[in-house]
Amino acid sequence: MKKMKAAGILLLLGIVSMGLCVAVFMPQNADAPLTPPKALTGDSVRLRVTNGCRKEPLWLANFAFQTAFFPQDIKLAAGATYEFAIPDQGLASTRFWAKWKCDAAGNGCKIGQSGGPGESCLPIGCAPPVDSKFEATFGCLPGAPSCEVNPSLPSELLGPTDWWDVSQVDGWTLPYNVEVVGDCPQSPAVVDCSGLSLDSCPEDDDLGRTGKQSLRVHDPEDSSLTVGCYSPCAKLTYSQWGQGLGYTPEAPEARDFCCPTPPIDPEQCSAGPVVETKFVKAVHRLCPGVYGYAYDDGMGLAQCPAGTRYDVTFYCPVGAEA
Repeated sequence: MKKMKAAGILLLLGIVSMGLCVAVFMPQNADAPLTPPKALTGDSVRLRVTNGCRKEPLWLANFAFQTAFFPQDIKLAAGATYEFAIPDQGLASTRFWAKWKCDAAGNGCKIGQSGGPGESCLPIGCAPPVDSKFEATFGCLPGAPSCEVNPSLPSELLGPTDWWDVSQVDGWTLPYNVEVVGDCPQSPAVVDCSGLSLDSCPEDDDLGRTGKQSLRVHDPEDSSLTVGCYSPCAKLTYSQWGQGLGYTPEAPEARDFCCPTPPIDPEQCSAGPVVETKFVKAVHRLCPGVYGYAYDDGMGLAQCPAGTRYDVTFYCPVGAEA
């Protein structure tokens, strides 16, 4: 679970097929509403995702609290952009990630076939959910005739604030970049993780009681192909493809790296062994300002005025070939 930098509720929805939890970010007793940005071109387009991989297509997977809101497995040709029209009344708990080396229907992918609502898995099962991703709850635009219900507080409606985040707490797959378009002093203008490389994923990280572990996720049909990078917590707790160790986050083997609270409080986590892992150091070097573990000091949950646009670019995986 990521540390929150603003007042709010973090609701976790279990997605069984992915073996993960989806963070739903909603304000509770939040600060005064942020000033809405000036109107943007295409005022309902609040998210633009671009394929920055100039050599080949990518496919976009997504889900939201309303799980079938957008088309699934959207094919993006090299250099192409897809614009997501977000309803004025807001949209809760969205996640967007890119898939690579897929069949014509956007399935059977080497990267990103990690399941979820509307998504399939490989015949051998879902991939470990370490995807590079963009997550957001889009707030209700001021002046909208109605607002969506806040699923973490059904007695309230979504407010005029977006809550969004990126992190490498689970790991990474593709390099990416996020640009915030609009006046949003409460968040960084750019999150540059274009330097993420699978070549930089540690092969011998010290994970305490379990000894040194490779954090590389390998294609189950071709062990020479690296298709993802586990975080220390993900390596210790995920079991997909038989490459993770399958402990619970609270287990003695995992708790100092996953930092469940309780029993591990933020101060213990930040003074613990996870801080010194090669993985966290790689995240800090390749993806400045982004979380590498649960209570990192990087960018946590960001907030922007509803109506801000987010331009997300995913790039080709770097170092997929071993």
